Amino acid sequence: MHTSDTSSPSTAAGLLPVVRDGAIHGISPVDLRPLAPIPVASAEDVRTAVERSRKAQAGWASRRFDERVEALRRAAKAILASRLEVVELMRDEMGKFEVDALMSEVLGPVDQVNSWAAVVGPAVERRKVSLNPLNFPKKKAWIDRVPRGVVGIIAPWNYPVATLFRTVLPALLCGDGVVLKPSEYATGVAQWFCSKLQAELPPDLLAVVPGGRDTGIALVEGGVDAVIFTGSVAAGRDVGRRCGERLIPCSVELGGKDAAIVLEDADLDRTAAGITHWALHNVGQACGAVEIAYVDTRIADAFVARLRRAWGNLKVGPGGPGEVDISPLANARQLALVEAHVDDAVKKGATLVCGGRRLDEGYWYLPTLLDHCTDAMDVVREETFGPVLAIVRVDGAADAIRRVNAARYGLTCSLWTAEHTRAKRLAALLEVGVVTINNHAMTGAIAALPWSGTRETGTGVANSELALPIFLRPRTTLLDTNEAPELFWMPYDRTLWELGNLLSDAQIPKLGASLVKIPFLLKQRVDTVRRFFAQ
Repeated sequence: MHTSDTSSPSTAAGLLPVVRDGAIHGISPVDLRPLAPIPVASAEDVRTAVERSRKAQAGWASRRFDERVEALRRAAKAILASRLEVVELMRDEMGKFEVDALMSEVLGPVDQVNSWAAVVGPAVERRKVSLNPLNFPKKKAWIDRVPRGVVGIIAPWNYPVATLFRTVLPALLCGDGVVLKPSEYATGVAQWFCSKLQAELPPDLLAVVPGGRDTGIALVEGGVDAVIFTGSVAAGRDVGRRCGERLIPCSVELGGKDAAIVLEDADLDRTAAGITHWALHNVGQACGAVEIAYVDTRIADAFVARLRRAWGNLKVGPGGPGEVDISPLANARQLALVEAHVDDAVKKGATLVCGGRRLDEGYWYLPTLLDHCTDAMDVVREETFGPVLAIVRVDGAADAIRRVNAARYGLTCSLWTAEHTRAKRLAALLEVGVVTINNHAMTGAIAALPWSGTRETGTGVANSELALPIFLRPRTTLLDTNEAPELFWMPYDRTLWELGNLLSDAQIPKLGASLVKIPFLLKQRVDTVRRFFAQ
């Protein structure tokens, strides 16, 4: 990949494998200083963690649901009380600045526990099933949704706390054990988060296994009962294949190339503010970030002018809490990818409206606006994951919707318009997992609403009751209080043959069929079975 001339030896070092020599060797994106190495978990360490979690899980699952909820509430309050510690860790490990870290991740644990409790609670209640007393006499049945056992979670680096809200929390509330393999770019944050939970949980129930790809493979193959993976398409395919070979369920949430559709009647001031936030929040490192704006040609000039003025005033670079708008990118490879996409777009005819370059220190990149982009450009076709917005001018809503539905990914899309009735009609035409009207991607933080996608975004579902099958499996129980044998049991005879045909005729009903013999044949069958097995 192309690298800017401003690369320093430290930046070049950042392109070395972060996992090497048995440890994770992180580099702070803020100032490129080395972070303390973190030992990598071996395959044997992973298997041991799974075995220990399984032993602890049985006792945890036997606790009342409200006891599990209360334990996690205590942990959530401890997270809030110590929030400045994890804010500092996020800044050091993956560059996220204080206000962003506080508002998008650290603020939510108590609300998330309560929201997930409202989702999981009804799901784990026993559900009685009504049976037809004629077909199934003296029988009762019920369905329980029981924990899978031990869930393996392979988490991303871009939201090192928030993504754990929708994986670790529901798994524990469902009664599962958890073994977590965090990203090698945010391992310290995950260890801190889990330590707060572990203080309120049975020993070994929740374990963290640091490492890279090899550790992730060891987790998938280490005896877990289900896997949740968030990451790249290539890695997600590999996880899905390995889980398929082991016949264990997996949930894979992969890439996104989210679009915003700006129609001719949109409130341009609010739309510019909203798209600015969702394009540059977390420096664009979000699967649900706005990476493309399909803008109606009739208002494109005015819209781009608003963005240019605003983006030129955003604060980038070192600073204290509230003094910086744009964080650095999380690692050198991500910075190189962003540079490559911007260079490709400019070479292919895009207009560089603002930004388009890195700063001299750290992995900082200026917020970059590209106008007159086309489908031939990587910045339109591929996931950029950075502070870059591609403007594609379109001839109305139909043109924009066609482009969204033809994309590789299908995570979320937003519609910006003053006409709500029209927007609801257009939303139904979008082949994505989430549609937001006059906002974007905010549903990812709402536990009651599913977060999912189509095409190469993968089959995983996060959030809501629809995500629970990865944590819970159904168990059916039927109780038969009937003392008589069933009429269809062996031995078979002509009476059963005649009875079966009469019962079939009764359901059609067949013209001219005589059903008066059914009660007699039913009694005769029961008597036959009883005599056959009588001592």
